[in-house]
Amino acid sequence: MIRKCVLGVCSVSLLGLLLVLAQPKPQGLLLLHWAKACQESAPATAVLLEMGLTDTEPSDWSGRVQLHGGRIVHREGYRFRDTDAIQGDGWTVRSRRPIRLPKAQPAVARLEGIESVGIVLHVTELRPDAALHIEVPGRQPQKQLVRLTEVLAGQHVYLWDKAAVVRLVSTARPAVTEPSEEDFPAACYAPDGTLWLAYTAYKLRDPTRQVEAADLKEQPTDFRRFYQPEFADQLFVRYYRQGKWSAPIAVTNSQEDLVRCAIAAAKDGRVFVFYSAQRQGNFDIYLRQIEPATKSDDSPRLGPEMLISEDSPGPDLGPVACTDQQGRIWVAWQSWSHTGKATICFCTIESGKVIQSGRLGTTGAANQWSPALAASADGRVAIAFDIYHGDYDVYVAILEGAKISFHPIATSPKFEARPSIVWDEMGRLWIAYEEGTELWGKDFGAFDTEGQPLYGSRSVRVVCWQNGKLSEPQAELPASQVEPPKMPYEALAAVRFERSPRYSHPRLGLDGKGRLWLSYRQKFGTRYSTHPGSYWLSFLRCYLGNVWSEPVELHHSCNIMDSRPVLLPHASGGLLILHNTDGRYTTPEKIGFDLYFNYIDLPGTGMAPQLRERVPGKKDLAAAEKEQAVVRRIRDYRVRVGGKIYYLLRGEFHRHTEISWDGGPDGCLEDMFRYAIDAAMLDWIGNGDHDNGAGREYTWWLTQKFTDAYHLRGVFIPMFSYERSVAYPHGHRNVLFAKRGVMTLPRLHEPDPDKRVANVHADDTKMLYLYLRELGGICASHTSATNMGTDWRDHDPLVEPIVEIYQGDRMNYEYPDCPRAGYDPKSGKFPPQIGGWQPSGYIHHALAKGYRLGFQASSDHWSTHISYFIALAERQDREALLDAARKRHCYAATDDIILDVRAGPYTMGDEWEALQPPVFQVFVQGTANIKQVDVLRDSQVVASIAGGKSDRHQFTWTDAKPEKPWHYYYFRVLQEDGELAWSSPMWVRYKRNN
Repeated sequence: MIRKCVLGVCSVSLLGLLLVLAQPKPQGLLLLHWAKACQESAPATAVLLEMGLTDTEPSDWSGRVQLHGGRIVHREGYRFRDTDAIQGDGWTVRSRRPIRLPKAQPAVARLEGIESVGIVLHVTELRPDAALHIEVPGRQPQKQLVRLTEVLAGQHVYLWDKAAVVRLVSTARPAVTEPSEEDFPAACYAPDGTLWLAYTAYKLRDPTRQVEAADLKEQPTDFRRFYQPEFADQLFVRYYRQGKWSAPIAVTNSQEDLVRCAIAAAKDGRVFVFYSAQRQGNFDIYLRQIEPATKSDDSPRLGPEMLISEDSPGPDLGPVACTDQQGRIWVAWQSWSHTGKATICFCTIESGKVIQSGRLGTTGAANQWSPALAASADGRVAIAFDIYHGDYDVYVAILEGAKISFHPIATSPKFEARPSIVWDEMGRLWIAYEEGTELWGKDFGAFDTEGQPLYGSRSVRVVCWQNGKLSEPQAELPASQVEPPKMPYEALAAVRFERSPRYSHPRLGLDGKGRLWLSYRQKFGTRYSTHPGSYWLSFLRCYLGNVWSEPVELHHSCNIMDSRPVLLPHASGGLLILHNTDGRYTTPEKIGFDLYFNYIDLPGTGMAPQLRERVPGKKDLAAAEKEQAVVRRIRDYRVRVGGKIYYLLRGEFHRHTEISWDGGPDGCLEDMFRYAIDAAMLDWIGNGDHDNGAGREYTWWLTQKFTDAYHLRGVFIPMFSYERSVAYPHGHRNVLFAKRGVMTLPRLHEPDPDKRVANVHADDTKMLYLYLRELGGICASHTSATNMGTDWRDHDPLVEPIVEIYQGDRMNYEYPDCPRAGYDPKSGKFPPQIGGWQPSGYIHHALAKGYRLGFQASSDHWSTHISYFIALAERQDREALLDAARKRHCYAATDDIILDVRAGPYTMGDEWEALQPPVFQVFVQGTANIKQVDVLRDSQVVASIAGGKSDRHQFTWTDAKPEKPWHYYYFRVLQEDGELAWSSPMWVRYKRNN
């Protein structure tokens, strides 16, 4: 009996074992299988010798290097300028001061320091004892020996008391380096291991503007050449096979307007290219299939264009794509509805047809951004995105067949956005995202620091989701702790704010061994560091189970902040990275967008990750809901006067980003739109970057393109604008257009030094007025009583109808001693004027000259959420908004204050004749109790109407004793909490009663 039982147990066990063996084995990630099919060997390894790290003065670092135990196959200069050169195994180089350092400013020179210089060596056939023999005759000792074992493991080896370093960098090879500006790369593998690359290329209209715009030698007879409304993007695809790139395949024509692209391959080898293109005034997602060549001498065949987002009334932007485990294609994108709500849409494509589509419905009117897609080995697909709930939060949607489940990843009061995701071979979903401060984009400026600017502290977080549980690596990543400047602005604090490291735009990927890699952008430098200003570099880290590897620089990754490399496994076991660069740091005298593909590997195979529990976080939404109600109130308000109905459109056109040469601390272009749409809930915005990037054509194009991309008709109105900066007494002016295609206007050069005014021609501002008249724009002086202001020597009422009376980053320029005004720093009074003391620039001087100027408020650098330009517009569109500004139908405010001032059929900004003093009707709906409303006649307070204990105030007022044949009147609201609003003046000419 016992023997029978034993035999029975054995039989059952054997049967169970056979059943287990009969089960289908996990296939493994398709991505890794397809990458290995490439069968490409590892490229050479790249190491950088960087010199001049501790220099206090420019120094000669000429020398030579030899490699024992290996072979150097390529040498490349790193930050070479002027006469720097490589000769054989030697080089002639110098460390130097920053490229834009202002002359005769020793204090700034000391703060900026000296810029290093280096040599990149591509090395191969390395033996275990491989070593670099470095000789620099100007150093003691002259010779240094560096064994490469530590360097290849990612460690830094310092030389000459840390004056130089040898470190590992990724091996960079050019992918696309055409004369056009190549950008927005997307890449994938096909089943046979072919690497496919999609990208956009922009053809410059004026190659002399590739770096910045030169001054005009003479005033143009007309300005027709500055109007270039035609589109100039083109989408290309190339493939890499057997060590060679193919010729470019044109997917679209050369006159497109494209917002990012995506590419993925199906199991049958067909390749699918997705792109967001503007057609008939709206952006939609389009698809083209590429049939691979069946013979070696054939060319791939392009299929017809197919509209994917056919049911969307608003812009569809930023497609991302992946291939699931069954070889089907998934694509997701951000889709805007006619009501201005953004959701993430997705669809699945099999055999060239859409077989499944959907929309990630979450809560209410919250906007969803930045989709990321990844497929697991067990057939699941994940879509990560961020959503605005009073701040940005990160979620993941898991799709299993027809089932969708949502999982919170980061839902604290902090800024948590821009996720990147990847599944590993064990079924873990890794999510990286950007983490900023609490109160992102809320009240910040010279007089209010409760909130945080758009680009303060910024760090990268990585978490892991598996079986519904959230965890995070025990190993820490570097965190950013940035202290924004507070008034009075102390020079060193501002420099520290600009220079402070920040980490953003994470991307995740697996290498050929299945190890997790992270890339992120890190900020460096200041406005003086490169031709375009600050710079950002990408760094790579591998998660080794219990630690993150030391950061390895992604070579040739210098660029603006918003750069999104593609991380893919390499057949040899390392990591392949495809990315863009504009060369501003690595090749500082050659600026232009190109694409590179890089390789990196570290020794070892990794180990099981050490994780700890992670909680997504929670928050209180009461403040956000209160603000939404206040904004809804101002949006619902209508001014009915003179037989017309006006909307109150809140916005501004003085918002800087990374594109400004001094915009390093201002955040990326996308964040400007996020801020406007979500954090500030504006009705419109205009980019205020300096000449859209010093007149550089491609950054102008990016600004123009995204200004159209986020145009939500009837809901959110981005305007075409820029800041044109000329020092006092000409003055900085913000320029505004309703139409696309107007290029920035360079300065007018004056060859005679004795005739120059503020280093330009005396008629430079008059030339600006002619340009605006011909091309249909307007302008406004800002910070007029500072070194950026004007003495009002020039004026054209047709094109300069408004003025920035208040600036969030600085002060009020109404008249001396007015609320929130600054004082001569030499007087000892608080607060000192920020930006220089030029009292002749106060606005009351311009009004006294008879200039007709409406009032508006804007932000400038850093400041957020405390300065608004409210236009009284007859419609919710660009032309109506520009028309409101031309008519001075607007007011300025530091909070969401409703201010309605009228006199009979007239409203703010109007001018008329009257037999009797008009009766002004004033209505105020504030955000706190109204302390008083000042009545100003000719910039003098002639009455102060007490507000009482209420946030509403309504009264009438008339001038009992006009003293002159004409007067201008305006009304200034002061709340108990210190917030302000200014109506635009109204001009009244009194006629004698004959």
